[in-house]
Amino acid sequence: MSSARTNTTQVHFDPYDHAVHDDPYPYYARLRQHAPVYYNEEHGYWLLSKWDDCYAAFRDVATFSSIAGPALEAQQDANAGYPMFINMDPPDHTRIRKLIQPLMLPQRIKVLEQYIRDKAVSLLTPHLGNGYMDLTQDFAALLPMDVISTMIHVPEPDQDMVRGWADDLIYREDGQFGLNERNINAYFAMGNYFDELATEMSEKLQGEDDIFSAVLQAERQGQLTHKDVIGFGILLAIAGNETTTKLIGNMSYRLWQHKDQRQLLINDPSLMGKAVEETLRFDGSTQMIGRQVMKDVEIRGCKLKAGERVGLCIISASRDEEKFDNANSFDITRGSRDHMAFGKGIHSCVGASLARLEVAVCMEEILRLIPDYEIDEAGLQRTHNPNVRGFTHVPISFTPRK
Repeated sequence: MSSARTNTTQVHFDPYDHAVHDDPYPYYARLRQHAPVYYNEEHGYWLLSKWDDCYAAFRDVATFSSIAGPALEAQQDANAGYPMFINMDPPDHTRIRKLIQPLMLPQRIKVLEQYIRDKAVSLLTPHLGNGYMDLTQDFAALLPMDVISTMIHVPEPDQDMVRGWADDLIYREDGQFGLNERNINAYFAMGNYFDELATEMSEKLQGEDDIFSAVLQAERQGQLTHKDVIGFGILLAIAGNETTTKLIGNMSYRLWQHKDQRQLLINDPSLMGKAVEETLRFDGSTQMIGRQVMKDVEIRGCKLKAGERVGLCIISASRDEEKFDNANSFDITRGSRDHMAFGKGIHSCVGASLARLEVAVCMEEILRLIPDYEIDEAGLQRTHNPNVRGFTHVPISFTPRK
């Protein structure tokens, strides 16, 4: 029996506990100090919480595989329904990523900036005279879904429905380990939807230069299966919506909590890029990513065996005191991109440029139009998922304006 399975009496960490979701960072600090390679006896998975260990695992795809999906709970048939390249290893992952990555480069994404800005203003404007709104429900949950919908051709009347399925798919009840009926129904509802959408679009494909048309063209050329296309639609609807929505809420909350930092940003908007990076490091919406151990490996004297699950706790790694000076301070002038919010290695997030742009533009418009916003902390509500952290409701008030 490995040492980690006998030395964790000082630490108990259950990422499925709703109480942990309110503030997991003290738990992560104890993990890094007392059990950096932690084993959860109840559910049978490992957690890596130190920078060096997570970084090495991201780079070693032969040992730490993505084939069972990104959740902590093992899903041995992660690609049995609709394959997603996030759940693949090379060479399949390499083949599909090569198709997608050129369409998500920063210079291509940059053309969306004015569209994102106009959308942000249009969502904020109706609430300016009232002096209050729910920053998540009225803004942060709507804008990323709208943007990603323009990329995958989801019509506006369908966007709330697709976003609802994405929410249901990732939601976990208190202490829930594994998938429940709500999660499964949402998955198949999204699958049916993107099956019909892809079929309809494929019939009238005219060589449009957008990401979903490129995927459909790859299907036509035999490079992807129809199920690959459906899986890609599901993945974009979740990854392009949930994590960015939650990141906008997290950044709004941290800037309100640290008003000196908010004022720095109001005084000098050129700091926005650095502020986004610091939020990603300090309170990113992606907390951890699951991997499957493919062969026995020893980390810090602990023996992980082939077939076991391990979570790479990337937000803990990004607060590792051995990596970052004053790691637990929120400092928007830091601006380090050397965090793990988008992963590392071949599985680094292909949509990172889009997320950075959306969050930066949204926060620019929030601070321009409602710079004095106050959050009703009693009204805050969180999503509940061990992988994604953020708010479902952020009620704010501010000085009304015309």
